[in-house]
Amino acid sequence: MNKIEVEKRIHRVWKELDQAQQKGVSIRQLMGKYQYIHSSEKGVISLVRFLNYFKEGDNFWEIYCLKGELFEDTERFEWNSQAQKRIRELLK
Repeated sequence: MNKIEVEKRIHRVWKELDQAQQKGVSIRQLMGKYQYIHSSEKGVISLVRFLNYFKEGDNFWEIYCLKGELFEDTERFEWNSQAQKRIRELLK
């Protein structure tokens, strides 16, 4: 069984938003602060939370394949637990 490692880091886009807001620029926050990088021998997947992205009040979790050809484009989930389950399926 492949071991899955997870790295939690502050997302680059969130850092740029924070810097802009400190300078007085008003920009709507579209994503959560953290990006979770899941990796195994099979590939690398990024997990990010989007906040009210479509201006309908709904949040979602999105996965994106950074390395390996595990799936096309992105996949979105209502709950973090759903995204985590899918990541485990893909990386094991």
